Amino acid sequence: MNAPAPRVLVVAGHDPSGAGLDADRDALQAVGVSAIGVATANTDQDDQGVRSVGARAADAWFREAIEAAQEPVHAVKFGLLPGAAHVARAAQLVVHLRRGRDALPIVLDPVITASSGTRFLVREAVEAMRGELVGLDLVITPNLDEAAELARVPPAALRNDLSARLDVARLLLGLGARAVVLKGGHGDEEPVRDLVLERDSRPVWLDHARIRGGTLRGSGCRFASHLAGGLASGASLVDATRAAGTFVAACIQARAGR
Repeated sequence: MNAPAPRVLVVAGHDPSGAGLDADRDALQAVGVSAIGVATANTDQDDQGVRSVGARAADAWFREAIEAAQEPVHAVKFGLLPGAAHVARAAQLVVHLRRGRDALPIVLDPVITASSGTRFLVREAVEAMRGELVGLDLVITPNLDEAAELARVPPAALRNDLSARLDVARLLLGLGARAVVLKGGHGDEEPVRDLVLERDSRPVWLDHARIRGGTLRGSGCRFASHLAGGLASGASLVDATRAAGTFVAACIQARAGR
């Protein structure tokens, strides 16, 4: 009899335009992992902007997540946490889930702004994420702008300077992250260079071609969820990152070919 598929608990926003939980499920299905979705918000948005965030009460989704985790989960992925109260509840959920399970992989996609540029998180919420959540031994998967904001450096400093990216990743490790996967898609280099930095390990740079002419809503969601699925299945962080990048690149290429 085949073993049941690993289960990943996904705590994120619902976005009917193709990002959020729908993108998470798509990515986890691709890696052969079951997704248990808990919505933090029901957003109304598209490429033009965010019309409403539709944040749910933090206590409501927290109770749903606790209930969902009554059955074993093999990894957790956090996406949109629409406010400081939600970040605090996410931190409490991490502590709850980690009791007796220190090795449980937990991936944070630090969603700060929508792809349209509209901010989801005010400064207070970003500081809560930096001070309360990042340090709970998580794998974080920021793009360059998100990493710059969490590290309190100008985003332009990371566009072309790989050494500055490494410094920021080390700073985030210093805040207590288990590992940093710093995505280079918002940079100017060719090929794109993603950085994987784990504690007590040498930095690993993963190169992939920059795809022109393709856009994909929820690329960050898909990347982080596919990575979480890989970790849930027992892959190393570097292998899970490489596979996630390949998956997202294929999705973007498919869009570019339309």
